[in-house]
Amino acid sequence: MELTFDKLIKFDLVDELEKSLFKGNSSAALVDFVSAMQKIQSVDQFIKESPSYPRATNKIIRSELVSAIGATLAIEGTKIKDDEIEESFRKASLNEALQRKEQEAENSRKVYEFIIDLVNNTKAEFIYEEAMIKQIHKYFTENMNYLGNTPGAYRSNFIATFGDPRKSGLCRTGNEVDTAMQNFVNWLNKKEVGILSSNTIVKAIMAHYYLTEIHPFPDGNGRTARALESLVLYVNGINSYCFWSLANFWSNHRDQYIIHLGNIRNTSNAWDFLLWGMKGYLNEIERIKASVLKKVKQLMLMDYTKYLVDNKKEQKVKIYPRVIDVLRLLVRQEGCSFPKFLSSPEIKALYKNLSASTKSRDFNKMLDLGLIRLNGEKENIFIEPNFQILDRLNYNV
Repeated sequence: MELTFDKLIKFDLVDELEKSLFKGNSSAALVDFVSAMQKIQSVDQFIKESPSYPRATNKIIRSELVSAIGATLAIEGTKIKDDEIEESFRKASLNEALQRKEQEAENSRKVYEFIIDLVNNTKAEFIYEEAMIKQIHKYFTENMNYLGNTPGAYRSNFIATFGDPRKSGLCRTGNEVDTAMQNFVNWLNKKEVGILSSNTIVKAIMAHYYLTEIHPFPDGNGRTARALESLVLYVNGINSYCFWSLANFWSNHRDQYIIHLGNIRNTSNAWDFLLWGMKGYLNEIERIKASVLKKVKQLMLMDYTKYLVDNKKEQKVKIYPRVIDVLRLLVRQEGCSFPKFLSSPEIKALYKNLSASTKSRDFNKMLDLGLIRLNGEKENIFIEPNFQILDRLNYNV
């Protein structure tokens, strides 16, 4: 059954899914959902219980912010690299003129900063309001000359067309947009008890879908919907270790993303999109888990190196404290060309008053101890930390 305006403003697509899950031959679908949630909870628990080291965690947070901004803009057709996003932040902080895509990146940063501050500064129970959604849209679209758009204001005098293939919006007038948004916010604040309707990730993904379908603004609806999705997750502590979103997954599978959104309009059935989105969320947090594990291994390798230096007599190894500084620099760079590493200002300064043979002995000793790895030949040799050594250590108990 195709979705209509009257059906849309009931915001009951999840309720109908729950009824169908316990009818007929829907047990396989329920198993898929439960299985996905169990995997998500397992990874999520690992991330939340992982130690948070300021420098390492801040790096992950920054990386995820930049990645989310690039992804949500890419879905809308704006291609911008991570270093360009970082440059837009720098230029904005100095009040320098921004190019169009740089302004969009800076606007996106303001949105995510607004979401984090909004949640962290709310002392009582969090209540969703239309004003929040309008403010998100305002940040996304201010200082941009989008046709017919007023930042933070609903459309009122035209029927929106969107999607691929193009389709007309179900909300055809300003009054219908107002009605849909009022009902939508009521749904956001409604406390549910069903296996699907009470699930935060389901709520976030459906909030994303519903806002794109209402399409309340002349422009910037997709970005606003994806930011609202992130807000729902953050409010409920799902992505509290560091602020991440599903934008990367949607962007990496843009064609499927567009098809799924269109299929809900055609069938009034959101199940495929929900389950696919949950698996996408699992992909995202598994990527975060890998980043956390990487940082933990970096710290472990540094700790192991310091242990060797502090206990060199007991361990019968000839290793000097400066090796700790060498490895710290290598870990920070995450590997690079060996000749380039040797010629770096930091390594030159470290061995300024030492002979070339001393430097050579240090690197050979790090190789012998398994602290570093060298790959390639001649000028193309690549040096990197050897985290695999951590898996081969024997501990005396």
